Amino acid sequence: MTVRPRQPQSRDITRIMEDVVAKIRSGLKVAYIDYYGLRHEENEPHVGYLFGNTRYIKSYLDEMSKGIYGTDTKLPLVAMFTPVIEDRGNPDFHAIVKINILIACKTNRDWSNEQRRDFSFANVLRPIYQRLLEELKADKRLDFGYKEAIRHSYSENYSYGKYGAFTSTGDEVSEPIDAIDIRNLELKITHQNCRIQ
Repeated sequence: MTVRPRQPQSRDITRIMEDVVAKIRSGLKVAYIDYYGLRHEENEPHVGYLFGNTRYIKSYLDEMSKGIYGTDTKLPLVAMFTPVIEDRGNPDFHAIVKINILIACKTNRDWSNEQRRDFSFANVLRPIYQRLLEELKADKRLDFGYKEAIRHSYSENYSYGKYGAFTSTGDEVSEPIDAIDIRNLELKITHQNCRIQ
């Protein structure tokens, strides 16, 4: 029997985030409010992942909306905005990056801020955010130091769902979303030989 050498995990930030988001669904519990206002709980729902600039992400979401199952397969979603600048000048790490992320779910334009808080943020977005932080800490390619503090800015955006989400060029996303904006999330990517894989 031939033993194949273990392939090292990628240090590419887009692949790291793809791996992290793929693990979010394990243990995740969310509750959706359907078109009729009925609550549906879901264990381990699919959470999509996408990376690119705002125009690319908008185009992808618009294209998915056209399909028969588009809305159900594209949202909720974790989107990482590019380009990502990697600081590769620290000899202790492969790279240090600061990324911007959007965690989005479908919403209803007619909901009040209180309904958005209760239906979208409390039941869907915040649980995904918590699982994202847990999986980032668990990934052996990332180092958060002894205290395991994940430095970032956090903002709940209530206006996307009511007034629309727009790209940098002013194009509106095809359907209303509620979202958490995470800015300057600092990730220290370890060298290939650091931390047990």
